[in-house]
Formats: sequence, C-alpha cells, structure tokens
Amino acid sequence: MSRTELTDNLTFAAAVQMLAQLAAQGFLSAEEQARTRQELERKLRPTLILP
Repeated sequence: MSRTELTDNLTFAAAVQMLAQLAAQGFLSAEEQARTRQELERKLRPTLILP
C-alpha cells in the first residue's frame, strides 16, 4: 500500500465516522449520509471499504 493509499484510507475512515456521528445526532438524513459516502468513495477511492 502506498503512502497516498494509506492517507486516502485514513481520511475515508475518519469521514465515515464523522458521517455516522452527524446522522446519529440528527444533522444528516440517511439519504444525505449515503450520498455523501458515495461521493467520498468516488473522490478518495479507498482500498479498504468499511461497513
């Protein structure tokens, strides 16, 4: 795994955690959360896909 891939994976993991927290607090709907996660996957192209 290259340094760029590692950085992208860590950034993606942190963003997914933040999305989950925002959704749990009611700031994001499930639809917004899913759309944002897809956009993150498209931009960062993580090699490790988290549930």
